[in-house]
Amino acid sequence: MKDKNVAAILAFFFGSVGAHKFYLGQIGSGILYLVFCWTLIPSIIAFVEFIMLAVMDRDEFNRRYNGANTLGSPVVVNMLPPSPYYQPPQGQPYGYGQPQQGYGYQPQPGYPGQQQHHHPGFPGQQQPGQSSSQVDVVAKLEKLNELRIAGLLTEEEFAQQKARILERL
Repeated sequence: MKDKNVAAILAFFFGSVGAHKFYLGQIGSGILYLVFCWTLIPSIIAFVEFIMLAVMDRDEFNRRYNGANTLGSPVVVNMLPPSPYYQPPQGQPYGYGQPQQGYGYQPQPGYPGQQQHHHPGFPGQQQPGQSSSQVDVVAKLEKLNELRIAGLLTEEEFAQQKARILERL
């Protein structure tokens, strides 16, 4: 495990030859420092890196150079809007209670605490001549596309699953 103080000391005293770069595992940069050590450019850069290492937070140093992930595991955040076919679970709303009207609260279609508007194409509504199996197929394709966008399905898997769903029509 690399130490922040050792890296800073190496950058200060032996930075012109790239000792701190070799210590931090950046071999390519260390070789560049050695090649150009006869110029004063590596010395100036090493002094700046010494200051950066000296003021760097220990957790940030560990994250950068020791491969320590402070979160434990990667965090995946879904930034996609909900599908138009999304139906929130009935019963308890999300959060700690029913959102209050006013105070900047703007109801969004398809969320708890709001009456559903009857628009053609909404999940609960069927247009004349449209069977429930067609609505299910569209919902399955939407979910499949969300998995593809999230990176959980490759393009080939997406195409295979889509073809399988459309064959059942």
